[in-house]
Amino acid sequence: MMSVITKPEMLLWLSDSRGVYIPRDFAKSFADRAKSVTGVSDEDWTILEAGPDHESYWDTWTEVEQDAVITDEHGNRFTIWQSGDCWLIPEGMEWDEQNESFKWPDDQAETEGT
Repeated sequence: MMSVITKPEMLLWLSDSRGVYIPRDFAKSFADRAKSVTGVSDEDWTILEAGPDHESYWDTWTEVEQDAVITDEHGNRFTIWQSGDCWLIPEGMEWDEQNESFKWPDDQAETEGT
């Protein structure tokens, strides 16, 4: 029997209702971030945890958004995208202008072929 490989979906990580605290709450949201997150320095974590009153908070968040890679328990890798809500986007998904969301490239080809 052939097994079907499913691709991970976008994950809503933090709601925009958290406002200016999204970066702080992101930093606090991982039980074992040393294992789950790469591309973020200890100093960056400290700055984010300090909250929006830290002078480097927003610059650090911008860097973390660009550099962080989150790996889930299944080995799926995600990047961060924030537009209001904070999302984790599976590596390989691409922005689709028409739907203003991320899609798997295969899905676009299938849609265009029908």
